[in-house]
Amino acid sequence: MKNMIVLSVLLIGFSSNLYAQKIEKFFDYQWNPCEANMARFYAMIEHTDSGWLRHDYFLVEKKLHMKGLYNDSACKMANGHFYFFDTNGILESTGQYRDNKKDGIWFGFYSNGFYSDSTVYASGEPTGTSLQWYKNRYLSDSSVYNTDGNAVSVSWFDDGSVSSAGRLNALHQNHGKWQFFHRNGKLSASEIYDNGKLVDRKYFAEDSSPITDTADNSSKAVFPGGIPAWTKFLEKKLYFPINYKIVNGDKAVVVVVFTVDENGDVKDVKLQTPFHPAFDDIALSVIKKSPKWLPAISHNRKVPLKHTQAINFTQIRN
Repeated sequence: MKNMIVLSVLLIGFSSNLYAQKIEKFFDYQWNPCEANMARFYAMIEHTDSGWLRHDYFLVEKKLHMKGLYNDSACKMANGHFYFFDTNGILESTGQYRDNKKDGIWFGFYSNGFYSDSTVYASGEPTGTSLQWYKNRYLSDSSVYNTDGNAVSVSWFDDGSVSSAGRLNALHQNHGKWQFFHRNGKLSASEIYDNGKLVDRKYFAEDSSPITDTADNSSKAVFPGGIPAWTKFLEKKLYFPINYKIVNGDKAVVVVVFTVDENGDVKDVKLQTPFHPAFDDIALSVIKKSPKWLPAISHNRKVPLKHTQAINFTQIRN
């Protein structure tokens, strides 16, 4: 019989003392402060000549989650370079804060090392050209910002076909005429905005024929049967790992993120907050086996949508 996790053992290597120039903090899977024996994340905040340097760790894996510099020990005023990592220790994004606002160029990365986005900021506001990519290296979004904050924005589907195009005001709200497209290239919606407020809308079917009902048909991705059916599916497929025991409590939580694409298929399943490999693997496997969902609808066309799911494993005490 293996012990699944003994946090007191896992904490070896981390100082448990509070020094004048070092602060330790512990957090649960939702980033709420907690006791060390219930923690999923660990923060070490150390005073340096440049400010307060903070390191956040995935506690169980002992892998770096974030490194950044703050002006204050409470870590409320970011002022320096920051690095964010995924559960495998791979860099997800990096850039600089100045006076708690993003400043300069920020990069995002996929786990395969490809760029996910690139944006230049000035005092927290994007400037110049902001780009985002799909994992297959196709562009997903491009916004070109003027000095007054207004922008022209274009987005694409992952096959390179145009998804939407229009303008943004200085508050990043839709303004003026926006056009949205089905994946086949046909217009799905033509909309007019006045500083974020929709004032006119026309819908079109995939064959370009007009749709008379222009009521908002937006919806999130939904599992057939709704939350009760999704919960039933998870409960039926999940199981507690054999020969593992939770010693600090009766519940293990693994947080998984995934995308429901335009066809309703579940894709890009990955860990957001791991617990232990035995539990993580089960959670990932169950999500990957999900039946089709009803895809999200936005601007009268099907679109991919990310979903976050907390998977609970409950230990039954004898």
